[in-house]
Amino acid sequence: MEDEKKKRTATKSRILFLLQYIFENTDDNHSISTNDLIKVLDENGFSANRKTVRDDVDMLCDAGYDILIHKNGKSNSYHFGTRTFELPELKMLVDAVSSSRFISAEKSDALIQKLTSLTSKYEAVDLTARIFTDDRIKADNGKIFLTTDVVSRAIEQEKKVSFQYYDYLPTKEKVLRNNSEVYIISPYALIWSDDRYYLVGYSDKRHELTPFRVDRMTVPQITDESAVKNTSFNPADFTNKVVQMYPSGNEKTATLRCKNENMRSVIDKFGEDIKVEVMDTRHFTAKVQVQPSQTFFGWVFTFRGDIEIIEPDEVREEFFSIARKVLGE
Repeated sequence: MEDEKKKRTATKSRILFLLQYIFENTDDNHSISTNDLIKVLDENGFSANRKTVRDDVDMLCDAGYDILIHKNGKSNSYHFGTRTFELPELKMLVDAVSSSRFISAEKSDALIQKLTSLTSKYEAVDLTARIFTDDRIKADNGKIFLTTDVVSRAIEQEKKVSFQYYDYLPTKEKVLRNNSEVYIISPYALIWSDDRYYLVGYSDKRHELTPFRVDRMTVPQITDESAVKNTSFNPADFTNKVVQMYPSGNEKTATLRCKNENMRSVIDKFGEDIKVEVMDTRHFTAKVQVQPSQTFFGWVFTFRGDIEIIEPDEVREEFFSIARKVLGE
C-alpha cells in the first residue's frame, strides 16, 4: 500500500515537472523530442520511457493544456501551443509597464520578469531585448501598488480615506503640502490618464470632485467614516471634462472654433458625443464640457490658433490673460 502511494506521488511529480519543462522550453519555433525529454527527466531523477512520456503528455492534453505533438517517423516531438497571452499581447504589456512613468524602475523590472515567465525562455529574450527601464523617467514612489490596493479596498467598502500629499520646494526637496494637511476623501475611482495614476474622490472640505496623483500620496488609511455616495459619477466623463486631470472649479460649456483637420484631436479629447456644427468650408464649432484650467488652456495652445475658444467670454478672457502673462505683458 505504501509503495503504491509512493508510485502515485512520483507519477504526479513527473507529470508536473514535464508540464513546467515543456511550458518553459518550447514554443512554436522550438520543440523537444521524446528522447530528449527522457534524458531531461532522467537527469532530474525521474524514471521514464517512450510510453510514459506519451501517456503523460496525453494526460496533460486531456486536462486542457495545449501541447502539440509532431510525428517524426517512429518518434514524436512536442511543443507548448496556445498560452494565456500570445507573444504580441505580452509585448504590448511589457512595453506599457516599461514606459509607464508611475511605476518605478525597480517595480517595472519585477513586473516584466513576471510577464516573461508566461512564455518560453526563447520568447522571453525577445520580449526584453529592447527594454531599458533604467533610462526612462520613472516615479520614485515605491509604495504606489500598496496605495492603489488600499484605495481599491476603500472603494469596495465605501469608506473614506485619509492621506497626506507631497509637493516640491525649489531645491527639489520633497515636502508635505499645505503644512502637512491630512486630506480626507470619499474615493470613487482610480484613473490612469496621461501616463499617470490618479485617485478621484469627493472632498468634504472643498465640496467638489478632486484628483490626486497616486505617486504623490502617502499610503492612505481607511477611516471608519462612510464615503459620500455619488451614483452619477462617471470616470470617463470626468476625465474628458477636466482635461488631463487638473480641474479648476466649476464646469463650463465652451464653444471651440476648429479647423476641419483637427476634428480627430477634438474627438480624441472629448469623445464622439460632443455637439459639432459646420461653420464654413474650413472650420467647425464644437461645444464641450470642461473645467477651465491651465492644462485645458495649454491643450488649446498646442494647436497654435487652429483651435480657438469662442465662448463663454470669461473663459476666453482667462485664456488671453494667460497668453499675455506668457508674453510678459
